[in-house]
Amino acid sequence: MRMNKQIVVTDWIKEKPRLGTFLKLTLNSDERRILRGKRLTDCDQEIILQLPRGGKLNDGDILSTNDSNFYVEIIAKTESLIEISSKSKLELIKTAYHLGNRHVEVEIEKDILLTKGDYLIENMLKNFNVEIVNIQKKFFPERGAHSHE
Repeated sequence: MRMNKQIVVTDWIKEKPRLGTFLKLTLNSDERRILRGKRLTDCDQEIILQLPRGGKLNDGDILSTNDSNFYVEIIAKTESLIEISSKSKLELIKTAYHLGNRHVEVEIEKDILLTKGDYLIENMLKNFNVEIVNIQKKFFPERGAHSHE
């Protein structure tokens, strides 16, 4: 479905409407931080994001547009990640410290850390007592303490 009409995305809405056309917009973790600019939906429809500053696009968000018949649904893209685990919680904490010290984005789960696949980081991790596995998964990194998002 491709329309000639310009669709401008203007705000988040709290509940998914029952009626209307939903355009899916699949974005990786970096792209979900950018709230303004042109994008192509999954069906190649060009849209323009003009969202209020200070937010972040999350998996499953529904966005309103300048046309009350159209909505945009945000889908988090599957990314190449490194899953980091250890039998030692202390070793995992030390690893998180060193990743943070290098300003590497990290998603923290109960017993694992996740970060984007990167051969330099992977080589650094070999110096720690951790297991690393390359996986494909949606990535939701922690927002930093000094984040301007």
